[in-house]
Formats: sequence, C-alpha cells, structure tokens
Amino acid sequence: MKNLKYVMVSLFAVLMSCDGDDIDIPESVMPSNLTVSAQNLGDGVFDFTASATNANYYHYDFGDGTSALETSGSTTKTYEEIGDNSYTVTITAGSTEGNKISETLNVSVSLAFTDTETVAFLTNDSSKTWFLAAAQPGHLGLGPAREGIDGDWWYPKWYSASAFEKCGTDDSDCLCDDELTFSVDESGALSYTLDNMGQTYFNVGHKAVVGGTEDIDFCYDFDTTGSKSVVLSEVTGNVPDDQTTGIQMSFSDGGFMGYYVGSSTYEILSISDTELYVRTYDTENADLAWYHKFTSSEAVEGVEESLETIYTNLVWSDEFDVDGAPNPANWGYDLGAGGWGNAESQTYTDNAENVKVEDGVLKITAIAGEGEAVVHYFDEMTLVDATGGTQPIENFEGVAPVFTGFGGVGTGVIANPDATGENTSANVAESTKALGSETWAGSFFDLSAPVDLVTYPIITLKTWSPAVGANIILKLENQANADENVEVSVSSSVANTWETLSFDFTGVAAGTYDRVVLFFDFGVSPSGGITSGRIKSENLFEFTYGRVEIRAKLPSSGGTWPALWALGANFDEVGWPAAGEIDIMEHVGNNNNTISSALHYPGNSAGNAVVGSTPVDNAISEFHNYTVEWTPESIKFVVDDQLIHNSFVNNATTPFNADFFLIMNVAMGGTLGGTIDPTFTEDTMEVDYVRVYQ
Repeated sequence: MKNLKYVMVSLFAVLMSCDGDDIDIPESVMPSNLTVSAQNLGDGVFDFTASATNANYYHYDFGDGTSALETSGSTTKTYEEIGDNSYTVTITAGSTEGNKISETLNVSVSLAFTDTETVAFLTNDSSKTWFLAAAQPGHLGLGPAREGIDGDWWYPKWYSASAFEKCGTDDSDCLCDDELTFSVDESGALSYTLDNMGQTYFNVGHKAVVGGTEDIDFCYDFDTTGSKSVVLSEVTGNVPDDQTTGIQMSFSDGGFMGYYVGSSTYEILSISDTELYVRTYDTENADLAWYHKFTSSEAVEGVEESLETIYTNLVWSDEFDVDGAPNPANWGYDLGAGGWGNAESQTYTDNAENVKVEDGVLKITAIAGEGEAVVHYFDEMTLVDATGGTQPIENFEGVAPVFTGFGGVGTGVIANPDATGENTSANVAESTKALGSETWAGSFFDLSAPVDLVTYPIITLKTWSPAVGANIILKLENQANADENVEVSVSSSVANTWETLSFDFTGVAAGTYDRVVLFFDFGVSPSGGITSGRIKSENLFEFTYGRVEIRAKLPSSGGTWPALWALGANFDEVGWPAAGEIDIMEHVGNNNNTISSALHYPGNSAGNAVVGSTPVDNAISEFHNYTVEWTPESIKFVVDDQLIHNSFVNNATTPFNADFFLIMNVAMGGTLGGTIDPTFTEDTMEVDYVRVYQ
C-alpha cells in the first residue's frame, strides 16, 4: 500500500507540471437510451437483457435481496421463494465516469414446492403403485390430533391395527384391495389415481357421504375413478420434527388414500423405496389423527413381516448351562410379597424350588403353599368430646357406605360373626387382606360432612382382630385434597374378640376431614401362600439400545402370569412409570397361547400402555424366541424372529434412551393374571437362553 501511494503522488506531480493547453480532457459521458426486457423460462428462471448507449456496465437488483453486475447487459436469475410472488427489478446502466441511469420492471413468479427425492420415491420417476401394508401392525392407526388431548400425540396411541386385521371380513376387506398409483410427467406435475375395486372403507362418521346405514366402519360401493393432481408443500408443527419428513400431499377433487375420513391432505411421516407412512385428520372430529402405512408390493396373508435387525454383535448372554442357582454375576433376586403394585398373590423367594438352573434351562416355578387371607372386623365409629359426649360417625346398620379397597384389601358390610362381649350389633364391616396384598393395603369410605376434631378430638372404634399386636391405622383426609390428612396408629390388645380402641387426634391441624381410611395389619402382607421367583440383572448388566432375544416355554395354569421384561435403571431415583418399562413378553394362563408386549412410560402406563398381542399356537408346550429390537428411532417386538406384532416410534422425549436392566418372573393372579385356579399346585416357565446384541 505504501508503494502504491508513492506512485499515485508521483503521477499527480507529473500531470500538474504539464502545460494545460496540451491536455485533451474528455467531456463527461451520460448513458442514454436504456432498454430492458425479461423472458420467463419457467420454474423461477428469468433471462434479463439490457442495452444502453455509452454504458460500460449494467447492475441488476433483482428485488429479492440479490444482485448481479454484468458488462454485456445479459444475465440469468433463478428465483426460489415458494408460492406466488412479485419482484421489482432495478437495472442500472453506468459509465466509467460514474454517470448512470436506471429503469425498473416487475416480474411475477409462481413456484410450487417440490422435493425430488420424495417424487422419486412416490413415482419411481415415472409411475408407481402402492398397496396397504396389511402385513404390518399399524397399517391403520388412530391417535390424538394435537398436543393437549391425551399426552403424546405423534403416533397411533389409541389404536393400531394388527397384521391383516382389516382383511378377510366383508365390512373392511375392501381396504386391503386398494391400489394407489402416483405418476409424474415430463414437466414434473404429480398425479394420483385410487383403484378401490369398486368399494371404499368408510369411517362410520362419514357414512352420510355415501348414504351408509351401518353403525360401524364399513365397505360401501364408491366411485374413485379419475386422476387427481397432487401438490407437495412444506408443513411444520403437526408432530415433532424428528417424526416427519416435513412434507405433505394435497389431492385435488376430494382425492384420498384408501380409508375415508374426509381429508385430502396427508403428511408424509416417512418414505422410502418400499414404504410410505402418512398421517391425516378426520374432518368430522378435529381431535382425531389417522395413520396409514403402504408398501410398494402387495401384502400376502400368511407371509409375515420379518425383522431386519441392525444389531448383530453379541455383547451379553446367559445360556444356563451350569446346574444350580442362576449365575450371581448375571442375576440377583427380588424377594417378598406385597402384591408388587398389581395385587399379585405370590411371595418371591431365592429358594431352589422356585428358581434354579437344571438340564440346560432356567426354571422359575410358582408353587402353592399353605396360607390364607387375614380378616378383621370393625364397627361403631364414634366421635368423643372432652366431657365424654359422643356423636356417631358410622354404625353400619343403615345404608352401607361405599368402600374402596386398595393394595389387595376388600371391605364390605356383613352380619356380625361374633355378636358377643362388647359388640352385639347386627351388622359390622369386614376387612379382608388377601394373600400377597401390599403391606400398605387398606380401604376407605367417604362422609357426607367433615368430622369436627376440635370439638371431638377422640374417635373410638370397635374392632375384632385375629391376633394381638395388629397395627391398626385410622387416617382422616380431605376427599378433594389427599395431601390434607391426619392419622393415628393403635395396636390390637386382644385376639378373636371385640374390643374398643381409642384414636386420639388432640392438637392436630384443623382441616376438612371427610374421608375415613383404615389399615389393618399395616406393614404386613399375609404370607404362607404361593411362592415363586423373580430374578434381575440390576447393577450387574444394564444397557441402552440393542436386540434382546429370550427363548422360553411358558406355564399354562390358570392365574399364572410369566413375564420377560426390562425396567429403567433409574427406577430408584424417578420411580415408575417415569423410568420406563419394556415388556418383551407377557402371557396369561387364563388365556393360553396368546402373548403380549407393552411399553409403560409417563402418560401411557398401566391400562393405558402401548400394547400389542399375537397368538402363538404352542407357547405353553414348545420353546419360542421372544425378541425386542430397541433403537433410538423405534422399539419392535417380535416372535420367532419373524412376526412384528407391536412397534413404537421412539424419540428423545421418552424414557427409552437410557440404561435398562432385565427381569424374568412368574407372578400369580393380580390385575393381569386374574383368577387363580383353585386346584393349582405348581407350574414352571423354562428359559433356554437370554442374549443381548448391539
């Protein structure tokens, strides 16, 4: 830069030293006669041409924030903004002396969104026919349309059709006949035809469209002939970004994709050469989102969808090839009773008769033993003031209160079984704590008005207990706010006879106490009944993602409930269902040879879990492989490496992205096991191996 400065200064000095009469200074030149034109070449491409007298350059301001500088006057511009847009283009012709003139012109651009990859998948760059993915679970599904209806909303949480569910019955099999053809012409225009073979499967809410009379979804004669145009567009906000391609299809003239719910717009959740998964909204119910899966080849019933695993490296296994107790490096035990949150009847032990390895298999055996439920009676609940004045709360002689039991306790009003001594009344309440009940099991009933503990600080209760020292808790709480409560604990002092116990609430905080909760034998679960086994890999083997394969043969007795499953390793910190639960296989002896799988997590737990099931003809007599393939994107449940009977779209918001540990057990009775066969003696689940691949 310094050298350049010196040269310019020297040149200036030379010019100034010349005789002014010898210099021919040119006159300032102004460009003139500027003409401009634009030619629309389509797809947002324009050729611009400009010419002017005495112009040395042409500057283009294209009106969209971009510009170009040309010396020839010609340039090409491609506009990319989707939709109908107008731009004011300013063309400036200039000379080297700094003189310039300008002209403007307006151009209009209509650009339809397109995505070449999506078009190629849909049409194979020409024409391609799609079919209902009838062999796949979830080929038709239903879930909440948006956030705020029922927790998660981006997958079919309410209903997911099982494989071939809609095929083979007159009311729905027309859905399985549909052929959906997408085509693209040389100009890039998309078109669509639906060949419904004469009938369309109508949602019952839309039967008026076709004059239908059935009160169920039904196949009606319906004309779908004619080509529909298809417009692709971008879409955001319907589902999380990681659950969609962000592209939707809109069909002209009421076009739709197989199942009729009134919609002509479908969001593409995923697409490949062979699979198409879409989501749409029910036009008669804005809370409903419908899901459809399609494949590029026609499904053949009896040909099941097989798992194409991404996990092939064996990282952990137990082949159960050493007789004795399970390998302590792999397995620990859960012990005890208490119902295990499901009102189950068994007590888990680490005894060899319940859990052992023998002849190359693990055997978990439930065995009936001696034991019985524990029964307590109670009566004449009375308020007592400081002077001995009384006011009755409940004596069970009139209309019986409605009891709600929890944890395995049942309560009701019966005739007094021991009308002697301190209690000769006709009716009393009976509390039965079943074998295997939770230690905290009890029952409650509601009052028509709150009790007045300021005036009446003592409550008396007549009780009949089978043993001395039974821990009896009387708890009072607010029906509308269970956190507002007080309780007093008293122990029984006699056995097999009536006594009157006093519960002193003197000095407790004032509150609206209109619910009575009673616990008998609090902290104890009746034992001596059925024993069984439950082993786990907690703190020994925990893992995130992989394929778990367990080969097992299942028990068949009524009331048995074998399970192969996994629980979030942070269970002790966050509890259930926040930790997540993956049920690889569950079976119920009261419904033999049907296996199920389930996922439990916040918003979808217990009776609202994501569940799938399938028949396995000889599950109780032969070994089968029960598998889960767990990835960051999905969780799929498989039987014998073939049939995918339950699948779930995983994402970063679920608990299924952290360590889990394995559990195997045989429960008895409870919420899923149901009634235990009164003749039950024992039954066994046998496990050949457990293998984990990553």
